[in-house]
Amino acid sequence: MRLHNHIDRSSCVCNIDPMSRRALPLRALLAASLLGFTLAGSLSCVAPAARLQHLPIVDDASTQRTSGLRFIDVGDAFLRVRVTGPASSTKVPLVLVHGFGARLDNWRAVQDALSTDRVVVSFDQKGFGQSERSDGDYGPDKHGRDVLAVMDQLGLPDAVLAGHSYGGGVVMRAALLAPERVRGIALVDALILEEQVPTSFRWARAPVVGEAIFAVLFKELPGEKYVMAFHDGARFTSARVLDEVHLMQRRDGSTFAQLQTVRQMHYADVEGRYADVCKDLPRVVVWGEKDRVTPLRFGKKVAAAIDADFVVVPAAGHVPLIERPTPVIEAIADVLRQADASGPRSTRTTTTPEHRVQP
Repeated sequence: MRLHNHIDRSSCVCNIDPMSRRALPLRALLAASLLGFTLAGSLSCVAPAARLQHLPIVDDASTQRTSGLRFIDVGDAFLRVRVTGPASSTKVPLVLVHGFGARLDNWRAVQDALSTDRVVVSFDQKGFGQSERSDGDYGPDKHGRDVLAVMDQLGLPDAVLAGHSYGGGVVMRAALLAPERVRGIALVDALILEEQVPTSFRWARAPVVGEAIFAVLFKELPGEKYVMAFHDGARFTSARVLDEVHLMQRRDGSTFAQLQTVRQMHYADVEGRYADVCKDLPRVVVWGEKDRVTPLRFGKKVAAAIDADFVVVPAAGHVPLIERPTPVIEAIADVLRQADASGPRSTRTTTTPEHRVQP
């Protein structure tokens, strides 16, 4: 592990009280899921949404044209996808994977900054954001297969993968499933180790207990839980944001999707393979110094698990990609530069122009 400690202690004030520390596992579960505005609603909603029979509609058609938003069918769900950057670029594409309960918009600052000279893709994972909450599989393995399916649909034979929080485990699973398609890895406050799984997530694996946790506890003070994900939560909380939280609570199938995802969060059987799959790849781990969801000590373990450079972002909580995006952008840009220079792991799949991505 190569440590890049960017901490300016004078500029970082810890705002975690002792009670927050003792209650961390449960509060972390709630904060992480609220971040993407896709909270569970009630016990009666612990069921998948009906499978769509037609292409979903983006709220604003003009936005779809100007920002590369579309929906892609990966077989069992339509996923909302945002594609930016020049389709003619020969540089390695970048695929951004959001965390548990989040959505592609969390990556907006990073995506906009890095898509000036290459294709950059973000998408709402199945069960989150504006993607479908259909039945079928959930969890890191399924979501990892969806990453590869999105790449297939967009004609991307390989890419650098970046994952935030739960999305980091999804990225690692995609790399294990298809190592020849991964050109580099960037993990941001990532959940990839079994010991990182919160106690309350472990409880939720049990029948009935999980339904009760997701039906009752997710109704508690959404503002407080959302703020917890940030070092300076007051800057990122507004009436509009909380309205979006409540709107996403009412989406059919949200509770089902989140609970099924939690029940498949198993890492013990794969984490021993991380180092081998990453050994020839440019890679980096980025962590908010004040992360209360996955504290800094886990960041050091994650970096050690894949033998990666470790970048600590001062005055940032669990979501430095929103709170302090510049260090995140710089870290991922360095991985991209290395990937551009290194060449593919194996012969690239031929992609004809008509199958190339069209932002």
